Amino acid sequence: MRYFIIGIVALTLWSCQDSGGEIERYDPAELEKEVAYDIEMIYSDSAMVEFRVQSPVLEKYTNEGVLVEEFPAGFLIEYFDEQQNVIFKLSSNYAKRVSEEGLLILRDSVTYVNEKKDILETNALTIDELNNSITTNKFFRLVQGPAKDTIYGRGFSANSDFTSFRVNKYIGKRKGIQP
Repeated sequence: MRYFIIGIVALTLWSCQDSGGEIERYDPAELEKEVAYDIEMIYSDSAMVEFRVQSPVLEKYTNEGVLVEEFPAGFLIEYFDEQQNVIFKLSSNYAKRVSEEGLLILRDSVTYVNEKKDILETNALTIDELNNSITTNKFFRLVQGPAKDTIYGRGFSANSDFTSFRVNKYIGKRKGIQP
C-alpha cells in the first residue's frame, strides 16, 4: 500500500511540471468585467414597472473605483407611466452609463422619443441624470409632435421632457403636415 501512495504522489508531481510552453496570462482588468448577453432588466417600484432596458450585450466593470455599465452593441430603454403605457423611448447603437456621475453617454444612431411624441435623432447624446438634462454638440434633427414640424441644428440642450430647450446653432426648420 505504501508503494501505491508513493506512486500516486510521484505521478501527481510529475504531471504538474512545466512543459516549457508559454503560460497563458490574464489581464486582471478583464477578470473584473461582468458580461451578460441578451439582457432585459426591469426596474420597478412598489410593484409598478418604471422602465425596461434591453440589450444584446452588457459589460459591467469599475474604472478607477467608479461603476461603469457599457452596452457596446446598443440598447433600448422604455419608461412607463402608472398605467404601464410607454411614455418615452431611448435607443442607440452604443451606450455607457457612469453611475457615480449620473451620466448616460450615447453614440451612433441615437433616437429619443418623449411623451409628446417629439423625436430627437443625433449621433451623440449625453443624459445627465442628476441635473435632468439632455445635451449634444453634434448635428441633430428634432421632429416635434403630431404636426411633424422639424428643426435641424448643431448642438442642443434640453430638460428631459423637452419643455425647455436651446439650440446652439440653428440650421433650419421644415413645416410638417398638419393632421
